Amino acid sequence: MNTENRPRGVLVTGGGRGIGRAIAHRFARAGFAVAVNDVDAVAAETVAREVRDAGAEAIAVPADVADPRAAHTLVTQTVSRMGRLDALVNNAGIEHRASLDRHTATEWRRVLDVNLTAPFELARMAAPHLAAGGSGAIVNVCSVAVTGFSGQIAYDASKGGLLTLTRSLAVELGRRGIRANAVCPGFIRTDMTAHGDLALLGERQVAKLPLPRFGEADEVAHAVAWLASDEAGYITGQALFIDGGMVRA
Repeated sequence: MNTENRPRGVLVTGGGRGIGRAIAHRFARAGFAVAVNDVDAVAAETVAREVRDAGAEAIAVPADVADPRAAHTLVTQTVSRMGRLDALVNNAGIEHRASLDRHTATEWRRVLDVNLTAPFELARMAAPHLAAGGSGAIVNVCSVAVTGFSGQIAYDASKGGLLTLTRSLAVELGRRGIRANAVCPGFIRTDMTAHGDLALLGERQVAKLPLPRFGEADEVAHAVAWLASDEAGYITGQALFIDGGMVRA
């Protein structure tokens, strides 16, 4: 397949809702063809259809990224159906809240499989295709949890590991023309944070911030798309905190 006349392609994991959905739409507005992954096949197809209805090219590639076969399947389907892969956004993530003494090894492995092992496998499978275009980009969606919080030890460890993976990828893949960066969102307004205990906790924490409001999913998406763009062509191995000043250097 001749890729020269094809739009640049991006694979977005966890793209069926929230921040992932916003990322898919932002890349589409930037002229990318978008492969929308989600464990929920209906959600993935819904977002892909939204992108197509807005005039861009999009496909749904549903899969559980924790499945050891998922990375190969997702990258292969994306390249075969869209013609090329220029950017990978590892956004899929899960959280399990429990104190250390109540955290099981099974829960630990599940969180790390989704949040850390899957991005590693996807980067490994995507790298040859990202390099083929001469200016590939990986953006990993981490979290302010890289600083460590109580009651979410597996999540914090997985996001800290993902940040270090990002830096290692930047070093290893740079000479192949691939950049790797991360974003670390704080309290972002999504369906998950809009109701219940998370909403109450968020309101209390947000009130203490230098910018005392929730962030919006579109604000995260804008940063992700920018880091993957040529405008950020000399930036690699970096983490951009999108947190209203929660984590201050």
